[in-house]
Amino acid sequence: MKSSAEAIYAGLVAAGVEFCIYLPDSGTGELTALIGADARITTIVCAREDEGIAIASGLYVAGKRAVVIMECSGLGYAALILARCKLQRTPVLVLASHGGTIGEQFAYHITPISAARAVVDGLHLDNVVLQPGDSHEQTIRLAYQTVENHRTSMVVWVPPYLDQVANGSAN
Repeated sequence: MKSSAEAIYAGLVAAGVEFCIYLPDSGTGELTALIGADARITTIVCAREDEGIAIASGLYVAGKRAVVIMECSGLGYAALILARCKLQRTPVLVLASHGGTIGEQFAYHITPISAARAVVDGLHLDNVVLQPGDSHEQTIRLAYQTVENHRTSMVVWVPPYLDQVANGSAN
């Protein structure tokens, strides 16, 4: 059985993603390691989340396919560039760890989760939460297809407990 990171990675490959822009995060480390080992995908480590979204949107304008991977707190920092992308109809797919889904283990996550959710809801961005048992590969591929075809931005929330729940070991 594939881990959630392996399935998400397979979905990105199936979508033809050429660039991955990310800010290192403990929740997405396995995923970014898989992507970094693939010579078909160029990885760019950014200093700030808004910078990553700006890079991805510029790559789209240049005819390239990119994904941005970050912790959900980065969406709070990225509201202005996400608004610009929406206004310009420049699509960006963001994979964000956490996101206010059930099963969050720490109370201190509520602050960045609240900010991230407020940005996504306030900008009326499409978003989906990956769930245990779902086909993450297909969800990612379809999310990228939607972003590209609708020329919009979308956030896919990647909860940290996906593999724990699937293996019956969630707290």
